[in-house]
Amino acid sequence: MRAQDTWSNRIVGYSISDHMTSHLAFQALENAVARRRDVAGCIVHSDRGSQFRSRRFITALACHDMVGSMGRVGAAGDNAAMESFFALLQKDVLNTRRCDTEKSCGSRS
Repeated sequence: MRAQDTWSNRIVGYSISDHMTSHLAFQALENAVARRRDVAGCIVHSDRGSQFRSRRFITALACHDMVGSMGRVGAAGDNAAMESFFALLQKDVLNTRRCDTEKSCGSRS
């Protein structure tokens, strides 16, 4: 999970796990908030995944005075920047490694 500032195109927060959970989305948001600090009024755009509709994530948005925005169903263009990033990550990083186990892959730099 990653948080991207679409104005600067910088990655401002991320969280990595083998499962997509509300905690993963929450942690990426908290990492972005810690890095940017003054986030009141920022718009957080996501797809319609359950992790972004969770009470924990919605509460975190409210606590930081951020505004949630969700893409439309079936509108791939809404998340084009994120999909592009994950395609590059897959091609340039993940597909270049051979991992015997999940643990050994995670320990490589």
